[in-house]
Amino acid sequence: MKKALLFSVFLLVAFAATAQSKLLFDETLPESYLIKAGNSQASIHSIINLLQGNVQPDRGGRPNRKPEFVVKYEQQARVIDEGDNLRVSVVLDKINITGDVIYRGFHLGSALLPDQVKYSAKLLNSQNKEIATWSQTTAFHKDRLTLISATIPDTATVQRFMLKVEEKELIYSAESIVHLQQHLDLIQSYYAAEASINQALQQLYSISAEDVDRMTLHDRNLKQLEETFEGLKKASYREKLNLKQHDPQKLLAKMSELEQNLQAKRSAINHALATLDQQFYNKGIAYMNAGNASVAQAYFAKSIEVNPAFAPAHLQMARLDFINGYIKEAATRTLDIMTRMRIDPQTAQIGLALAQDIYGAYIVNGNNFTSRGDYQSALATFGQARNFCSAIGGLRCNLPALNEGEGRAAYGAYRAIVEDGRRFLSRNDLVNAERAASDAQTFQRDYKHVLADAREADELQNKVKQQYYLRHIDQGKVYLSARNYQEALYQFEAALDLEHTYAFQPVRELGPLAQQAAKPVLIEKLRQGYEQAMRNSLADARATASIALDMQNRFALEQDKEVVDRYKQLTERIQTQECINTQAAYDKHQENARELVKGKKYLAADQAYQAALKVAAGMPACNIATFTATDGRMAIAKAVSYQQMLENINHLVTKSRFTEAIAAYEEAEKYYLAEQVGKFGLNHISLFNFARDNQKQSFTAAVIGYYANRQQEKIAMQLLTSLLDKGYSKGKTKKVQQQLGKQLALKDASAGAAGTPKALSATYTNGNKKLKQLGKAYEKEKKRLAKG
Repeated sequence: MKKALLFSVFLLVAFAATAQSKLLFDETLPESYLIKAGNSQASIHSIINLLQGNVQPDRGGRPNRKPEFVVKYEQQARVIDEGDNLRVSVVLDKINITGDVIYRGFHLGSALLPDQVKYSAKLLNSQNKEIATWSQTTAFHKDRLTLISATIPDTATVQRFMLKVEEKELIYSAESIVHLQQHLDLIQSYYAAEASINQALQQLYSISAEDVDRMTLHDRNLKQLEETFEGLKKASYREKLNLKQHDPQKLLAKMSELEQNLQAKRSAINHALATLDQQFYNKGIAYMNAGNASVAQAYFAKSIEVNPAFAPAHLQMARLDFINGYIKEAATRTLDIMTRMRIDPQTAQIGLALAQDIYGAYIVNGNNFTSRGDYQSALATFGQARNFCSAIGGLRCNLPALNEGEGRAAYGAYRAIVEDGRRFLSRNDLVNAERAASDAQTFQRDYKHVLADAREADELQNKVKQQYYLRHIDQGKVYLSARNYQEALYQFEAALDLEHTYAFQPVRELGPLAQQAAKPVLIEKLRQGYEQAMRNSLADARATASIALDMQNRFALEQDKEVVDRYKQLTERIQTQECINTQAAYDKHQENARELVKGKKYLAADQAYQAALKVAAGMPACNIATFTATDGRMAIAKAVSYQQMLENINHLVTKSRFTEAIAAYEEAEKYYLAEQVGKFGLNHISLFNFARDNQKQSFTAAVIGYYANRQQEKIAMQLLTSLLDKGYSKGKTKKVQQQLGKQLALKDASAGAAGTPKALSATYTNGNKKLKQLGKAYEKEKKRLAKG
């Protein structure tokens, strides 16, 4: 039953589809085009020339004298009625190439297809009238090729149609020639590939993973073979020549064989390269065991070149350096191994034993240098041994032997420096003798652990300084005889400094000689100081006096009458000049105060008087008469107090302390009147004018409130109008406007003023919109009072 139902549904669907679309025209025609010499297309002529002498017929037999081939296909033309539209289609299918198309066993069909097909077509009705036409050129390809696929309106009721395709032409271009040539070259390359594969297989046998000495060469040769194989793969013979169906040379199998061999060889070479450092090392060990150290060293070097961090090879190189007497190089390499490389326990044990031998060699070499008198080399060697010992953990260092050897070398080097200094001293070469003594002392400090009790360097230094001491005295005597007291004093002072610093027998006459040279120098110094004081260079004069006093004490000239008198003259002149300067400064401040008084700047004048008094007080010994400044201050005291009040008021305004400022201004006005400050030529500005002209508008607003609170509404109104005219925000005056409006309304009500609230309000605002709040408050209060 179900099968019957399904079959019925299928019939209905098929009937509906037939009713919707109807095949009006259906034609399938086989067509073929012969391509041969003599064709008008130049490209075809070139294609025939490429085939000439190279191709065979695809069906056997003898080839044509001039190659030729046939392009075959089936042309399917259809017209289908789809109701209101006609669907028109032309398709080329079953495309094939036959004829002289076999080249070295391969069919050239895919390479001989035309590039394009040019055609024209027309759709005719039963009256043979054209309904639609097409004329175009389409790219040609091997697969099913659609020439026309179009839908056109169907306006006829019942008609029959015919679709004709005419003037068809297959077009070959220069690209067709290139395509054919590439295909021919590919086939030739296919046959040549076999030789390349055979050669690669032969070369592959010569690449050995066991030949470590030429491993880099083998790796390079293998890479070249791998590149050759990649080139064969990129040629894509399998796809382009369809080798799966036709492979006369069995190329796919041979390529597979080559690929497997390459992979196996690469695995072996990579393994050899990964362990090349170990392989070079093993060959080096073999040559070492055979007694051929030089060849072994070369292999250890190769191992390190491959892997710079391979510690066993470094260790063997260090051993060879040590055996060959290159202790420094062996130590450096061993130190790197033990402190910077990751090493296995066996290598660490061998390295520690080698380090022990190197340390011992340092000690032996150091002692040998000491025995030969080469103390500096000995100390350098012992220092290297000490550093080597401290750098390598676990090394058993014979420190007593090291300290003993270093001590003998250090004492020898120390004695050598001292002896050099003594020789210089014996030749009276004090410069070099002093340098040697200093070097010996520095050396002693560097090796204080072994030279702590040595005294030779200090003794040499004392002897050198004593010679300098005597030389300074002798040179001072010469200068003293020549009356060059300054140079004589310089030499004697240098001798005195040495006498105080070093412990040697002093020369008794040095003190008197220094005093004899110092007195003329001191007298000249005091004379210069007096001239400085006369020129009013008091800072220089005081400095000179200080130096002179120090010289008196240092050279015991405190009781020398001439020196004392000259020093007294200098100090008195300094004091006199200081008093002259003080009087001048006092007079200057006094004159400045008088000028300020003339300008009615009493506060500044008072400060000038105070400055004059301060100058005089700073030099009480000068007894400056200060009554003029004192009297001047008393004379202007009231004006000063008044101006100080105004100064304080301005400060309060600046700090926005307006209430205090207003109160202070009222006090200033009272003081001005009570103390008759006007006689000083000062005018008092009323609070109204002071507030009106003040730059701080918020202060002016505060004064308006002050007047309002004192029931002085008209003054407050004038100040308010002035403030608003200057651009002050009317919103900030709302409260005081309301206060003034209420107060004015109350006064007018009490006085029985006639008129409406609005009219009376206008007498105060005068139409000024900025006084809107005052007018509203006035009218509201007036109305409230009228209601009683």
